[in-house]
Amino acid sequence: MAEKTRKAWSCKAFCLAFGLLLVGGPGAQAADSAPIRFAGDDNYPPFEWQEDEGPPQGFVVELGRAMAAQGGREAKHIQMDWPDALAGLRSGEVDVVALFASPERARDFLFTTPFYFVTHGIYGREGSEGVPDLDALQGRRVALEDGGYAADALRAGSVDVQPVIREDFRAALQAVLDNQADFALLPQPVTNRTIARESLPVHLLGPPLWPRPYVFAVSRQQPELHAWLQQQLGLVVSTGRYYDIYEHWRKEIEWNRPGYWQRYSGWLVLGGMLLGLLFLMIYAYSWRLRAVVRRLSWQLENARLRKSRVEMEMLHWEYHDRLTGLPTRPEFVSRVRTHLLRAERKGNVHVLMVAKLSEIDDFICSLGFATGENLIAEVASRLRRKGFAALCYMGRGVFALLVQDKVALAEGLLDDQSIVVDGMELEPRFTIGLAQCPLQGGDVGEILRQAETAMAFASRSGRSWMEYRESMDPDPENLLIIRDFRRKGSEELRVVLQPQVNLQSGEVVGAEVLVRWRHPELGELSPALFVPLLEQAGLVVTLTEFVLDEAIRLAAELRSKGMPTCLSVNVSAVDLLETDLCAKVALALAAHGGLAEDLRLEMTETCMISEPDRVGMVIARLLAMGVTCSIDDFGVGYSSMSHLRQFAVSEVKIDRSFVHDMLDQQAHHAIVSAVIALCHELNLTVVAEGPEDWQIVQALQELKCDRAQGYVFSRPVEVDEFPALRNQTFSDPGNQERA
Repeated sequence: MAEKTRKAWSCKAFCLAFGLLLVGGPGAQAADSAPIRFAGDDNYPPFEWQEDEGPPQGFVVELGRAMAAQGGREAKHIQMDWPDALAGLRSGEVDVVALFASPERARDFLFTTPFYFVTHGIYGREGSEGVPDLDALQGRRVALEDGGYAADALRAGSVDVQPVIREDFRAALQAVLDNQADFALLPQPVTNRTIARESLPVHLLGPPLWPRPYVFAVSRQQPELHAWLQQQLGLVVSTGRYYDIYEHWRKEIEWNRPGYWQRYSGWLVLGGMLLGLLFLMIYAYSWRLRAVVRRLSWQLENARLRKSRVEMEMLHWEYHDRLTGLPTRPEFVSRVRTHLLRAERKGNVHVLMVAKLSEIDDFICSLGFATGENLIAEVASRLRRKGFAALCYMGRGVFALLVQDKVALAEGLLDDQSIVVDGMELEPRFTIGLAQCPLQGGDVGEILRQAETAMAFASRSGRSWMEYRESMDPDPENLLIIRDFRRKGSEELRVVLQPQVNLQSGEVVGAEVLVRWRHPELGELSPALFVPLLEQAGLVVTLTEFVLDEAIRLAAELRSKGMPTCLSVNVSAVDLLETDLCAKVALALAAHGGLAEDLRLEMTETCMISEPDRVGMVIARLLAMGVTCSIDDFGVGYSSMSHLRQFAVSEVKIDRSFVHDMLDQQAHHAIVSAVIALCHELNLTVVAEGPEDWQIVQALQELKCDRAQGYVFSRPVEVDEFPALRNQTFSDPGNQERA
């Protein structure tokens, strides 16, 4: 949001500068009083659109009316399909059209000064991989607006795509949703607004493209009208009317969900005012009290003076750290803000740096707090001698500095890396995060946060320094998913079943229980998205409990209907090592009257290898209860073969990455064959994941594989659809036709 706001105000400053030049510029002649015919897209919110028979509306429409009114003329807005608007401008049926400026369009039209800048984005369905640049679209189906800038730019460029032309951007998005196109290349403001408002399962997949100026265009046969429009646009900007219009539409143009600051800023301001009033009351009372004390006696006057000196010292230490004597974070922010205001007038570029002593925690643990504090004080003293523009200490060995360039990073923050503390020679190292300070409009608190974020990334990646990038910020959608799961738990979750088929008889002998989440705002969420997020947030235990309880309940119901089925549930390393998994299984079995033989727990090799001894004990306890265990995604972890003898598992699932292309990749075929033979020698059941055609099934049958689970038999089905699938026998349809 901060980046969008900076871009918007950069656009405002650009328009204001040109507007002031245009107000009194030559060539702007008075025009007649005939209405100016503005044409535009009838479905391009928030810039311009028209609903049913209602009046045209939008940022561009209101700006056009203001320009016409400024020149004493009437504006007539005609909304139509975008190709018709461009054709009308070329034929002279309309006078003015707002569009993206380009060299191709400049051959037909005259452009006004830009009044906004818009970027395009690459959009795709949920679950699609990111698109780094336009070259990745080579040969793909790309949905485009008919007559839009993206279509012209692709035709003029070197990227050869399969264009899917639609009448407007919404139809282009629908083409992606209907699988008629792989991607859509559309303007970001209108597209982001529509996706958020309609909760469409479409995501932005790549970086912003083609930052294009948004201008008013007229035919080259009407230079007088062009000069008149230039003059009126300059007057609208210089009189402040442009900013009133932009502020009215800003939330629609810069579409984003409100953050915490926008929600609670009013209360924070009110709280600040109350605190300020309280401070003023306390100060007034103190002043009155001191006046009374002065009148009482000289002795009491001396006491007041001593008290005043103490208060001054306390006020000083309120904004300074007692250990280092350096300013604290609030004082640092204030000083940086003041320094940047002075530096802007000189055009100086500054960098805000957050540096942490990398080994401070180790020093404190091994040498004691006193030694650690002495080290921090010495480091602070040396940093102060470097003469940085601003410097502060934020605690736990973290310093913030404002420098004019990155020379400090190259030369080292300390004059001498070796420091003698309490008779010990120490060589502290720094982990540094950098953030650029913009020349105008920079929020110091936000810049400091960016530097801290970069420092955290550098620390996690083991690097000595990193510069802030927007990609380091957490995805707001991921935060929404974690927040909603904390609030609602498993209320919106459900399970589906994917059958496991005996490859010799074709009968369904088991199923894997898979979790699904239909989010009220984000729609159907992929487990590949939310399960890793819940693991990182420490919430996967709640998810496992839900799936485990549902699996045991469904297994008990199937057995009561005469269809005993062993259901498989995935468990994580956290479930095995940080919870009493055996107790949870026993409790669920007792609650639903289930049998342990109807439950199988699948665990990956990665979670097994974390603490093999403890994991082996948990598996042994489960086996004693009658619950079987399986190694999931076999072959893609570590020390795969050793796990077959180390853990008491009864089943191995070969990862789909080896199975789905085993007929094309000889190496994968050899791996699958070897794993099946080895597991059979160890009396283990083998399940192949991911077969998608009967040729692979036949190859697995020839290799004596026991069971398979894949789309060739069935995709995951809802619980109420599984009984019919349970009684079904699968066979190669090709064999039936030959018979």
